[in-house]
Amino acid sequence: MDGVKDILIIDDDKDLVQSVRIILERRNYGVRVAYNGKQGYDKIEAKPPDLIILDVMMATDTEGFDLAYKLKQLPEYRNIPIVMATSFPQAMAEQGPEKFQHILGESWPVSHFIEKPIDPEELLSVIEKILTERDKEQ
Repeated sequence: MDGVKDILIIDDDKDLVQSVRIILERRNYGVRVAYNGKQGYDKIEAKPPDLIILDVMMATDTEGFDLAYKLKQLPEYRNIPIVMATSFPQAMAEQGPEKFQHILGESWPVSHFIEKPIDPEELLSVIEKILTERDKEQ
């Protein structure tokens, strides 16, 4: 991978954001953060990142999915890989799949899912694989 890769973390859990930021910065990634979908979109517009780590449930149960779908509809952002970090499977198990049926019927607008709590080695492995593949395509 050439140059410092810019990763944008969009998650409303400030402790998780700080933990992931430390992990990524130790691997020499550039890291920017946003704590909701609007802040995240504003940062993407200002400077599209090389990869986005995105939470599903923030202000609403689908805020992350809503942002991911929006990005995939826009030609200038549709190729940004998205790693969705979520406790969504746990929430679905606790609240029942019918609450999330409007999401389950859709195709997923993300490159990969990582379940919370995040395993640092799994996260780094996924990011490195996605960015290496993206570099080969460009």
